[in-house]
Amino acid sequence: MRAFCLLLVLVNALYFIWSQVIDVQVGSLDRVPLRMATPPPRIVLAKEAQSAPADQQPEEDDDEDETVAEVRDVVPPQVAPLESSGTVQPAQLPPTARQDALACSSVGPFADLGQASQAQATLRSMGFQPRQRVEQGELWTGYWVSVRDLPSRDAAEQALRTINANGISDVYLMPGSDPPNVLSLGVFSDYQRAQRRAEEVRAIGLTPQISDRKRAGSVFWVDVDLKEPGQTIDTSVFQVGQSRILRLELRGCPQSG
Repeated sequence: MRAFCLLLVLVNALYFIWSQVIDVQVGSLDRVPLRMATPPPRIVLAKEAQSAPADQQPEEDDDEDETVAEVRDVVPPQVAPLESSGTVQPAQLPPTARQDALACSSVGPFADLGQASQAQATLRSMGFQPRQRVEQGELWTGYWVSVRDLPSRDAAEQALRTINANGISDVYLMPGSDPPNVLSLGVFSDYQRAQRRAEEVRAIGLTPQISDRKRAGSVFWVDVDLKEPGQTIDTSVFQVGQSRILRLELRGCPQSG
């Protein structure tokens, strides 16, 4: 009997807790009204904002006003150009290289060792200390008078006979020439003599040409250390006597190494 009474008391306590805590009736006036979620504002493109009519207004919500930010064109920031120091100057040689080029001069080319030795002795008498060297190059041999507009070998042989008949004997047909059928009328060291020969052939009815004649081979140069930078050497001192040397050049000495 005692256990039954305790069970009855426990049931009543549980019912009391359920009725006060779990099953609570809330009046309609005490309830908090539910608020509908407001949709986010629609993104308006700049192209749509410009093409939209002036009287068209954005939709307004009945519950609250929506404010749409003004759409503006984005202007990129201005970037200052890189500073320029002016016109780009070409690279220049170091001062030492320019001084080396002005401190030594090469005279030549000479056709053989005898001419180079004679020039070396002349420079030594002038107080210089010259040095000889040999290299492969081209040597100018004179002014060449030739006839090159002949159409065939037969025409070239006929022109050769015509030239010989007019008292010009030192003429020959060059074998294997390019262009072919070329008549050589002589090589002259003096331009006036070459021009006189060309006029003689032109009077016969042919068309001569005057050009520089060169040959490839070993040539001699004489290097001279100048007494002061920029000093020049008069090449006329080498062109004396019967063995006259023409077409000499002055250039900077080649750099060693």
